[in-house]
Parts: sequence; structure tokens; C-alpha cells
Amino acid sequence: MRRENSVGVEVREIQNYPKERILKSLLTTAMELECPVALWRLPMSDEIHLVISFSEVISNPKLDIEETVSGFTFNPFDLSRPNLLIKDDFYLSFRFEELSCNYDFNNEIKSSKEKDFVDFLFQNLDNGQEGIQKQAVAPRVTSEMPDYKDLVSDSVEKIKSGHFQKVVPSRRKEINLPEDFDVVAALLNLCDTYPSAFVSLVSIPDVGSWLGATPEVLLEVVKGKTFKTVALAATQKRDETKPLSETAWTQKEIEEQAMVSRYIINCFKKIRLREFEERGPKTIAAGNLLHLKTDYEVDMEATNFPQLGTVMLELLHPTSAVAGMPKESSLEFLSQNEGFDREFFSGFLGPVNIDQNTNIYVNLRCMKLFNGKAWLYAGAGVTEDSNPEKELLETEMKFNTLLNVIATTS
Repeated sequence: MRRENSVGVEVREIQNYPKERILKSLLTTAMELECPVALWRLPMSDEIHLVISFSEVISNPKLDIEETVSGFTFNPFDLSRPNLLIKDDFYLSFRFEELSCNYDFNNEIKSSKEKDFVDFLFQNLDNGQEGIQKQAVAPRVTSEMPDYKDLVSDSVEKIKSGHFQKVVPSRRKEINLPEDFDVVAALLNLCDTYPSAFVSLVSIPDVGSWLGATPEVLLEVVKGKTFKTVALAATQKRDETKPLSETAWTQKEIEEQAMVSRYIINCFKKIRLREFEERGPKTIAAGNLLHLKTDYEVDMEATNFPQLGTVMLELLHPTSAVAGMPKESSLEFLSQNEGFDREFFSGFLGPVNIDQNTNIYVNLRCMKLFNGKAWLYAGAGVTEDSNPEKELLETEMKFNTLLNVIATTS
């Protein structure tokens, strides 16, 4: 809203506009001016956050949690590509309808881009901006993807011949978005539908726009004192009529989750960290799916390990839940056989050093938006007991995490 102060100078405020209009207008303005932007909602929270950078993303070979400025990290699956960080030049959060913002709209000391940002933002707010059309760059040209069941069969044969113990082949599916698709409405719908997921929307010029709702924590650093991570694996469709305690898991699924747990413990062993708390495995619900989850926690002060977040991030990514075991041989197989570029699917993302907390998630249950279309991504953990038809069905169930919301948003 615009008003005049006691000396007749116009004062600009955004607090009294409707929440959804504020989010749409901020996102639209950022895209119009080609500013990197990220929106997110942490699991089991009702608070929505947004950051915008007035400069290009910060690109580094890797993320150093303890040394980096605060913002939002976006990292590709491929280890050879740089980490991207959206600096929080503009930061806003909503808890219910209550708004908190770090930006002074009435400060006269602004760059030309900031001045344009403020002017365009209030034009969009006043006009009730509804359209967010500029969604992504053109997709990469890739080779023809193999039949997924054939890829799973090849994976099983490689496991039986001793190349690796587990591998996680993925697939990509292209869909047409509804003509009236509203990305902010979709994000809010994901927040309501999947309260236990990390819901996000990231848009970076020359990189693309990605929407997702992932169940998998990669790591958390709380107030620089506590480190957390999880082992999450095994998937089955949720039966709403049965309590979680009555869920039955096959030996293949139990072993798949155990491999991820062993992978984390081996990372601890590499840095000679023995003081950690382990809880699980237990069955958890993630929307329409169930998974097995084990939690790990470390007191960083008691272990005198202030750099644990950065050290473990480098060891964990990509985890065995998205690549395989051993990491090197499974990654080599995937690069030679998947037939497409994962880009940011199964990479990691999340807020870094915001309110002294870092929350980084594996980028699963996500889609890339471009030109009225979207690419959905999903993978399945393959062991020697895997059935190609069942693994294909598992990826379809994972696609439905987003497809169901798109259907109800339009």
C-alpha cells in the first residue's frame, strides 16, 4: 500500500496486500528483472519464506556452510558442476498472514536495479498481477532415453556380476501444463497437501525454474550447535485405512534402507566421529507414499566439530539413496546408461545460514518448468532382488506427488 507520512512524502508498504498477491507479485517482478528467486516452506511448518538476489547467483565449486553468506543454495546432481547460492538481498517470511521483511522500501539509497524492482513490484501489487509466464530456459538436448524396465534389468545384472551393490536409475517424463497453470497456487497447494515435505520453487536466469516437494533431508545445522541427517529409502503406496505401525516391508526394502544407513555411518567413520545418536528405522508418511527412515544427530559443541556441516555435505552428496553403492561405480553406470541430464534433480537445495540455521534437502519429487511444459523426475533403488515392473510402478507413484497437485490446482 502507498500512503504519505507527516511531511507529505510517499511511503510504500506491502503488509496490507493479500498474501498470495504479494508472493505472485514478488515472483513476477523477480522474473521480469531476471533476479534469482527462491520460495520455500520447511516440513511441519506454516511459514513461507522468499529470497531474492539483486545480483547474479554466487557460483562456487562447492558450498562452504560456515563461510558463506546467508541465502538459498541450489546444487546440481553432477559433482563437477558448481554450487549456486541466491544471496538474500531481499528476504520475506509469512507465518499465517503475519509478514516479516528485511527490506526497507523507502530507503533512498538503492541501486538502479533495486529502484526498478520496487517500482515494478508496486505496479504488480496494485494491478493484482496474476500471470507468471516466464518460467524457464529451453531444455538441454539429450540422447534418447532407454526403456526404464530394460534399464532396471541391466542394473540387476550389473549387481549380480559384482559391479555395485545398489544403483538408483531414474527417468524423466514430459507433461503439458494446463493453460491456466499458476505456479504460486501450485506451491501453496503442495504446502497444504504435503505438510511433512520441504516445498520449494526456485527460478534462476539461464538455469531454469524448478518446483518440488521432497521428503528427504540431506542435513541440518541448528544454531551452529547441532548436526542432523537421515537415512531415507524404500517406498510403497500408503494405505490410509491402516496405521503406520502395521506397515509390512519386504526384505529387499529393508536391505535398501539399511544400505543408506550404513553409508551415513561410514561417512562418520571416515572423519572418526563416534559420538552420534541414531533413531530408527521407522515408517514415515510422505504424502501418498511410505518410506523407512533413520535419524542421526550430533552435538557439534561436545564433539568440537564446528565444520561438521560442510565436511558431511561433501561426504554425503550424492547419497546412496540417489546414486548407489559404491558411489563411484554406480555414478559411472548412471552417466553411461540413463540417457538424460539430471541437472538439479537429486541434487540438493535449501536455506543456508538464515536465522543461524541451515536446512538442506535432496531435490526429489521435483519438476522443471519450461514453455508451458514440465519435466517430472523420479528414480528407484535397485538391488539384486528388484523387479523391473515394480520399480517402474514406484517411479509412477513418485510422479503422482506432483501430478495430483497440478490436477487440483488448474
